[in-house]
Amino acid sequence: MATSIPEIPNDAPFSAEQREWLQTYLTELANRVTSGGALPSTSETAMPRALFLVGSQSGNAQALAEGFVEVMNDDGWSAEAVDMEKHDTLDLTKEPLILVVTSTWGEGDPPDNAEDFWAKFSSDEQPRLEASKFSVLALGDTNYVDFCEMGKLFDARLEELGAERIAARIDCDVDYEDPAEEWFRVVISNLDEIGKDTFTVATGASVEVTTTTAEVIPFGKKNPFPAPLKFRQKLNLEPSPRDTRHIELVLENSNLSYEVGDAVATYPRNDAALVEEILAALPFNTSVSVDVHDGRKIPLREALLECYDICTVTKAILKKWEPFTFHPYLRAVIEDNETVGTIVDGIEIIDLIYEFPADFKNGQEFIGLLRKLTPRLYSIASSPKKHPGEVHLTVAKVAYESKGRHRKGVCSTFLCEGMSDDETVRVFMQPAKHFKLPNDLSKDVIMVGPGTGIAPFRAFLEERQVTKAKGRNWLFFGNPHEATDYFYKEEFDAMQKDGVLTKIDLAWSRDQDHKVYVQDKIRDNAEELWNWLDEGAHFYVCGDATYMAGDVEKELLNMIQKFGGYDSEGAQAYLKQLKDDHRYQRDVY
Repeated sequence: MATSIPEIPNDAPFSAEQREWLQTYLTELANRVTSGGALPSTSETAMPRALFLVGSQSGNAQALAEGFVEVMNDDGWSAEAVDMEKHDTLDLTKEPLILVVTSTWGEGDPPDNAEDFWAKFSSDEQPRLEASKFSVLALGDTNYVDFCEMGKLFDARLEELGAERIAARIDCDVDYEDPAEEWFRVVISNLDEIGKDTFTVATGASVEVTTTTAEVIPFGKKNPFPAPLKFRQKLNLEPSPRDTRHIELVLENSNLSYEVGDAVATYPRNDAALVEEILAALPFNTSVSVDVHDGRKIPLREALLECYDICTVTKAILKKWEPFTFHPYLRAVIEDNETVGTIVDGIEIIDLIYEFPADFKNGQEFIGLLRKLTPRLYSIASSPKKHPGEVHLTVAKVAYESKGRHRKGVCSTFLCEGMSDDETVRVFMQPAKHFKLPNDLSKDVIMVGPGTGIAPFRAFLEERQVTKAKGRNWLFFGNPHEATDYFYKEEFDAMQKDGVLTKIDLAWSRDQDHKVYVQDKIRDNAEELWNWLDEGAHFYVCGDATYMAGDVEKELLNMIQKFGGYDSEGAQAYLKQLKDDHRYQRDVY
């Protein structure tokens, strides 16, 4: 629909210059309204300022903060989400509102991108922040002892520095969306009470008022894309007891995009047999419908298949469960955290039903105790330049025995065997800003990825191949047996023949009397590795965070000392510089 341009009356009290300026402004205004664009502002203004400081390893904290920023900016704020890695660009003493969104990594440690910031922020160098107000949103997992530890530390440190807390810290478990939204709601409510003027700073930017149309939600985190299965192949050969699959999903018509180094988030379906066993054991009529967290009303069976985590039992779930049971032992120990921790270790919801029978009245009451089924992240194993319209994964099926029952990993089992050939899996892309190939294609690349840690490096090598990168590529890969567990062997052989893969070192841990791991191969090649690093190579690690990543780093430090001529402190400083220069990057889990 055309928008008419108002005419300025001839008797309006404007000079010729004023009349010309105003007519131009009205013309631009009408054009922008017609095109759905932003309306012009005539002057710069001061706006309330909010800084989100983000500590993120997998991207969840980053995505939350960016969503909060968008909402606040639509409400007239000048909000910004800043990666803690970029802390040197900030003067926190001039920030009226600091909102920290951070995860915790390892044994209560900061995420990789927050290490340097926390070291400075927790030191005597950090100026006091009496002029600032703050709140903290912490992401974590209650299965770990140091649950949300970094959020707790940031919260205490901000208070210690004199900042004023405007909303209590919220500690989120893995199903973090609802508590995160509640934290944000409380923050916004309290800010409205305080008044935006308290946080106003000169922005030097014009205010834009935008016209809106009906929202069409694109495929992404809020609207996962149902990706069809294109191809699935077992990578382990007989007689290996392991089951690792190469999986190819179709992304055509999704408008989803990714870069090598990113992750794909997948929403699984629970094991149907386990759902049936749970339904049969519950003490009420289970052929009913329930209201699930996304607003739908669906059959209880479907809700347990698709919407709720029917495996994980946390201390919080057990404490919610206790009022519904008459079990004398559980009632006696429920306030003893150590005993509760022992009870929940290694059990699932089905074990609770059998061991501590509960008197649930209906399905709604039962699902109210469960956690939402959360997506699982997998490092992407393909280059979009080589496989447009597809995304590839390398998934190891998790299966084990615990307390007399056979257990299965929810997502890995679904992807490896539960998903039928004509079924889809809901996915979205999770950017990994701290795990990227160098922009300079002449740079050398060293990759350490045993087991399924090989996934991003298959993608890296494909990308280097397609872009005709001039830099050399060196891969370290390991698994138990060469004969049965050499993933992507034919591809890597071809890449060596074509000159893409300059060097490959393989560690087969069970093919000889003594175990050999990738860190041992690094030690064996330390001098040559040092030469590559000294000439500017980038070093990447993907895989197990508990043992492998730490052992690899120890060998790196030993190498830097031995061949770089540094003492222990100097080697640590050298490694830190590699991190600062984005030449040492890790994707560990």
